[in-house]
Amino acid sequence: MISMGYNKGSSLITFLLALTLFSAILLVFQKWSEQQTKQAQITYQRYQAIQIAENQKQRQMFGLGCQSKIEMNGLQFRVHCQNNQISVTYPMGEIAW
Repeated sequence: MISMGYNKGSSLITFLLALTLFSAILLVFQKWSEQQTKQAQITYQRYQAIQIAENQKQRQMFGLGCQSKIEMNGLQFRVHCQNNQISVTYPMGEIAW
């Protein structure tokens, strides 16, 4: 009987250890996934800002004025043109072109 109780306790401890290990792995994966999503958002917004800066450069070449505020895909981009320098500020950063 003593060994039978020991086996039940051992299997409970093993189960709890496995559950803890699984939870830790799941939390690490979730954190990694959040970081990947954030990095993808930063990359996407930067790409959009570069497109806007290139567009403003083309507008300057054709003698058109610089647009100060642009909304693209639900995001607000602020554009500042000074001489040949163009800077675009977006929710997750800023670029200078």
